Amino acid sequence: MSKYLRVFALCLSFMLILGACGGGGTTTGTTPTPAPPQGGTATPTPATPAPASNYDLVLAWWGNPTRNQMTEDAVALFESDNPNVSFELQTVGWGDYWTMLATRAIGNDLPDIIQMDWAFLEQYVGNNLLVDLRPFIDSGIIDLSDVPDAIIETGRVGDGIYAISIGMNAASMVYNATLMNELGITVEHNMNTEQFIDIARRVYAETGIRTAFAYPDPVNIAQVLLRAHGIVMFEPDGMGATPEQMQEFFDIVALGIEEGWHIHPEALAGRAGGMDQDPLVFGATPADRTWNAIVYSNMLVGLQNAAPDGMELALTTWPSSNPQRGNYMRASMYFSITRHSNHPEQAARLLDFWTNSIEVNEIIQAERGIPISTRVYDAIAHTFPISQQQAAEFVDFVAVNSTRVNPPRPDGSAEVVSELLRLTDLLAYGMTTPQQAAQDIISFGNNILR
Repeated sequence: MSKYLRVFALCLSFMLILGACGGGGTTTGTTPTPAPPQGGTATPTPATPAPASNYDLVLAWWGNPTRNQMTEDAVALFESDNPNVSFELQTVGWGDYWTMLATRAIGNDLPDIIQMDWAFLEQYVGNNLLVDLRPFIDSGIIDLSDVPDAIIETGRVGDGIYAISIGMNAASMVYNATLMNELGITVEHNMNTEQFIDIARRVYAETGIRTAFAYPDPVNIAQVLLRAHGIVMFEPDGMGATPEQMQEFFDIVALGIEEGWHIHPEALAGRAGGMDQDPLVFGATPADRTWNAIVYSNMLVGLQNAAPDGMELALTTWPSSNPQRGNYMRASMYFSITRHSNHPEQAARLLDFWTNSIEVNEIIQAERGIPISTRVYDAIAHTFPISQQQAAEFVDFVAVNSTRVNPPRPDGSAEVVSELLRLTDLLAYGMTTPQQAAQDIISFGNNILR
């Protein structure tokens, strides 16, 4: 077994995870927060038409150009090995993806296989939209014999397994290593918030390039700031933090806006939300760009592919008052089979193929996260591109410098996430204060969750 998976299996053995994770795409300060199935519209983009076959299925995911091409190639390989099966491939951006699923859930027309996120797994299971995969696992149709039990358990809700991880990752900050080298700045793992702010100030003073902290998704960094104090932001019956504890997040945003080093939501307006328009790799002026992105380790590959020639990216941890407590690992994302599928066994065979085929994982190159099969990981780790090797090394580090991930968010949390984004924007425009924003989000969250 590889060093990564030995360490990771031990790390995960005490993780109480009930869902998969997100972060495959990026959002901006104006992108709506995804919600569980309850309405909305979105039109998926067909990737390839499905040829005639005995079994016609639909696979849907949120993506980026790199992920989309890898997925098409991987599915084409499965179809060549299984000529009686064909897939229609559908992909949209992160926000539109959840709206599309919500609409199709209402119409009892969900795709056969959907890419699932940690935040919404429990809600989809609670709405009876997903298939329990245990019969396929028990029969060997989905072979998980080379997958640590702790990783399998990350797809459990109640007594069932409703999702198969398609990669493991860690909360990470991607940064412009080329720029840092030019400025003579050393970026250390486990930096605290004061060290992070010092770097942000220096980069802005010397280049005019700003910092990503609250954006693209303020809930991510807000949660890790609270985790550093041992606080879970979303509890089943309300917010886990007090307004005073929540204010730390808003104080940092307000400071960055006042001093100029935090990117302003105006600079993010109109961006499509894909990795190629993330301010780390795209922007007409220094004020439109950032030296960092608060994302996840599996996103390094896509961001590096979208980066301009000559820009090398690297990974480090998110800043907080206690980084080792704030750090965490989780499933990057999952595949789940929906109850609307007419061919769940054929769908299960794709999940098995994705998990156990060395050839398909050579195509995927761990873009969605580190392979969960120890056999596959050991066979292909040496083939990873430099950026993915960096991600694997970073996951090794976080595995022994982290605490268990928060439980999946409870029902109603999507509304709280949207409100947090709205309050963050108001703060950036000077229309509220950190103290008032903190009081407002806790009051709003308690009203929604209770």
